[in-house]
Amino acid sequence: MDSEEADNGSDSPNPPILGGDPTLSQFIENMGLHYEKYGVARIGGRILGLLMLTPRSISAEEMAEALQVSRSSISTNLRMLLMAGLVEKVSLPGERCDYFEFSDSAWQRLLELRLEGVLSLKEVAEEGMLNLEQDHPGRQRLQEMVHWVEMLNQAYEQVSSELQSHQEVPA
Repeated sequence: MDSEEADNGSDSPNPPILGGDPTLSQFIENMGLHYEKYGVARIGGRILGLLMLTPRSISAEEMAEALQVSRSSISTNLRMLLMAGLVEKVSLPGERCDYFEFSDSAWQRLLELRLEGVLSLKEVAEEGMLNLEQDHPGRQRLQEMVHWVEMLNQAYEQVSSELQSHQEVPA
Protein backbone atom coordinates (compact mmCIF):
# COMPACT_ATOMS: atom_id res chain seq x y z
CA MET A 1 0.00 0.00 0.00
CA ASP A 2 1.45 3.38 -0.89
CA SER A 3 1.49 6.34 1.49
CA GLU A 4 -1.38 8.09 -0.31
CA GLU A 5 -3.69 5.15 0.33
CA ALA A 6 -2.62 5.02 3.96
CA ASP A 7 -3.45 8.71 4.39
CA ASN A 8 -7.05 8.11 3.32
CA GLY A 9 -7.79 5.44 5.91
CA SER A 10 -10.77 5.39 8.24
CA ASP A 11 -8.68 6.58 11.18
CA SER A 12 -7.91 9.82 9.32
CA PRO A 13 -8.04 12.89 11.58
CA ASN A 14 -10.28 14.64 9.03
CA PRO A 15 -13.06 12.32 7.86
CA PRO A 16 -15.24 13.41 4.91
CA ILE A 17 -17.29 16.45 5.86
CA LEU A 18 -20.69 15.32 4.58
CA GLY A 19 -20.19 11.60 4.33
CA GLY A 20 -22.08 11.54 1.01
CA ASP A 21 -25.49 12.24 2.60
CA PRO A 22 -27.75 13.65 -0.16
CA THR A 23 -30.05 15.27 2.42
CA LEU A 24 -27.18 17.35 3.77
CA SER A 25 -26.06 18.24 0.26
CA GLN A 26 -29.58 19.42 -0.56
CA PHE A 27 -29.70 21.56 2.59
CA ILE A 28 -26.41 23.20 1.60
CA GLU A 29 -27.69 23.88 -1.92
CA ASN A 30 -30.93 25.32 -0.52
CA MET A 31 -28.92 27.66 1.71
CA GLY A 32 -27.06 28.86 -1.37
CA LEU A 33 -30.31 29.52 -3.21
CA HIS A 34 -31.80 31.30 -0.19
CA TYR A 35 -28.90 33.69 0.27
CA GLU A 36 -28.68 34.31 -3.46
CA LYS A 37 -32.09 36.02 -3.16
CA TYR A 38 -30.44 38.57 -0.83
CA GLY A 39 -27.59 39.41 -3.16
CA VAL A 40 -25.07 37.01 -1.63
CA ALA A 41 -23.27 34.78 -4.09
CA ARG A 42 -24.74 31.29 -4.05
CA ILE A 43 -21.41 29.87 -2.91
CA GLY A 44 -21.52 32.17 0.14
CA GLY A 45 -24.82 30.66 1.21
CA ARG A 46 -23.50 27.17 0.51
CA ILE A 47 -20.47 27.88 2.72
CA LEU A 48 -22.80 28.96 5.53
CA GLY A 49 -24.86 25.80 5.07
CA LEU A 50 -21.76 23.63 5.14
CA LEU A 51 -20.40 25.33 8.26
CA MET A 52 -23.74 24.91 10.03
CA LEU A 53 -23.56 21.15 9.48
CA THR A 54 -19.92 20.45 10.23
CA PRO A 55 -19.11 19.03 13.66
CA ARG A 56 -15.71 20.73 13.65
CA SER A 57 -13.84 23.70 12.24
CA ILE A 58 -12.79 23.14 8.63
CA SER A 59 -10.20 24.59 6.30
CA ALA A 60 -10.87 26.44 3.08
CA GLU A 61 -9.37 23.49 1.21
CA GLU A 62 -11.86 21.12 2.84
CA MET A 63 -14.69 23.49 1.92
CA ALA A 64 -13.57 23.62 -1.70
CA GLU A 65 -13.44 19.83 -1.84
CA ALA A 66 -16.79 19.31 -0.08
CA LEU A 67 -18.59 21.92 -2.21
CA GLN A 68 -16.71 21.03 -5.40
CA VAL A 69 -15.74 24.63 -6.16
CA SER A 70 -12.45 26.42 -6.64
CA ARG A 71 -10.31 27.43 -3.70
CA SER A 72 -10.34 31.04 -4.96
CA SER A 73 -14.15 31.10 -4.90
CA ILE A 74 -14.08 29.87 -1.31
CA SER A 75 -11.50 32.51 -0.34
CA THR A 76 -13.44 35.37 -1.92
CA ASN A 77 -16.68 34.40 -0.22
CA LEU A 78 -15.05 33.62 3.12
CA ARG A 79 -13.67 37.17 3.24
CA MET A 80 -17.17 38.55 2.77
CA LEU A 81 -18.67 36.21 5.39
CA LEU A 82 -15.88 37.04 7.85
CA MET A 83 -16.44 40.78 7.37
CA ALA A 84 -20.18 40.30 7.91
CA GLY A 85 -19.49 38.43 11.15
CA LEU A 86 -21.24 35.24 10.04
CA VAL A 87 -18.10 33.10 10.00
CA GLU A 88 -15.15 33.03 12.38
CA LYS A 89 -11.54 32.14 11.67
CA VAL A 90 -9.94 29.83 14.21
CA SER A 91 -6.46 28.49 14.70
CA LEU A 92 -5.92 24.93 15.79
CA PRO A 93 -2.86 23.97 17.83
CA GLY A 94 -0.13 22.52 15.64
CA GLU A 95 -1.90 23.42 12.39
CA ARG A 96 -0.40 25.82 9.87
CA CYS A 97 -3.57 26.75 7.99
CA ASP A 98 -6.65 28.64 9.11
CA TYR A 99 -9.90 26.91 9.93
CA PHE A 100 -13.40 28.33 9.89
CA GLU A 101 -16.67 27.82 11.69
CA PHE A 102 -20.18 29.22 11.77
CA SER A 103 -20.16 32.14 14.20
CA ASP A 104 -21.98 31.74 17.51
CA SER A 105 -23.28 35.28 16.98
CA ALA A 106 -24.32 34.79 13.34
CA TRP A 107 -28.08 35.04 14.00
CA GLN A 108 -27.64 38.24 16.00
CA ARG A 109 -25.41 39.63 13.26
CA LEU A 110 -27.98 38.78 10.57
CA LEU A 111 -30.60 40.69 12.55
CA GLU A 112 -28.27 43.68 12.81
CA LEU A 113 -27.51 43.63 9.08
CA ARG A 114 -31.20 43.51 8.18
CA LEU A 115 -31.99 46.29 10.64
CA GLU A 116 -29.26 48.50 9.17
CA GLY A 117 -30.90 48.16 5.77
CA VAL A 118 -34.35 49.04 7.12
CA LEU A 119 -33.10 51.99 9.17
CA SER A 120 -31.53 53.50 6.07
CA LEU A 121 -35.05 53.59 4.55
CA LYS A 122 -36.15 55.83 7.41
CA GLU A 123 -33.35 58.27 6.62
CA VAL A 124 -34.32 58.27 2.95
CA ALA A 125 -37.96 58.98 3.83
CA GLU A 126 -37.10 61.76 6.28
CA GLU A 127 -34.79 63.37 3.76
CA GLY A 128 -37.48 63.08 1.09
CA MET A 129 -39.99 64.92 3.31
CA LEU A 130 -37.69 67.90 3.86
CA ASN A 131 -38.69 69.64 0.64
CA LEU A 132 -42.28 68.44 0.39
CA GLU A 133 -45.16 70.71 1.20
CA GLN A 134 -47.39 69.60 4.07
CA ASP A 135 -50.26 68.80 1.71
CA HIS A 136 -48.18 66.95 -0.88
CA PRO A 137 -49.68 63.48 -1.52
CA GLY A 138 -46.28 61.78 -1.19
CA ARG A 139 -45.71 63.15 2.32
CA GLN A 140 -48.26 60.80 3.88
CA ARG A 141 -46.67 57.79 2.20
CA LEU A 142 -43.24 58.82 3.44
CA GLN A 143 -44.62 59.34 6.96
CA GLU A 144 -46.13 55.85 6.78
CA MET A 145 -42.74 54.54 5.72
CA VAL A 146 -41.07 56.18 8.72
CA HIS A 147 -43.74 54.74 11.03
CA TRP A 148 -43.30 51.28 9.46
CA VAL A 149 -39.52 51.42 10.00
CA GLU A 150 -40.00 52.49 13.62
CA MET A 151 -42.40 49.59 14.26
CA LEU A 152 -40.01 47.17 12.57
CA ASN A 153 -37.12 48.54 14.63
CA GLN A 154 -39.06 47.86 17.85
CA ALA A 155 -39.81 44.32 16.68
CA TYR A 156 -36.14 43.76 15.79
CA GLU A 157 -35.09 45.00 19.22
CA GLN A 158 -37.50 42.59 20.90
CA VAL A 159 -36.32 39.64 18.77
CA SER A 160 -32.69 40.61 19.40
CA SER A 161 -33.28 40.70 23.15
CA GLU A 162 -34.98 37.31 23.08
CA LEU A 163 -32.17 35.87 20.97
CA GLN A 164 -29.55 37.14 23.42
CA SER A 165 -31.49 35.68 26.35
CA HIS A 166 -31.74 32.35 24.55
CA GLN A 167 -28.01 32.32 23.84
CA GLU A 168 -27.15 33.10 27.47
CA VAL A 169 -29.04 30.07 28.74
CA PRO A 170 -26.55 27.21 29.26
CA ALA A 171 -27.26 24.15 27.12
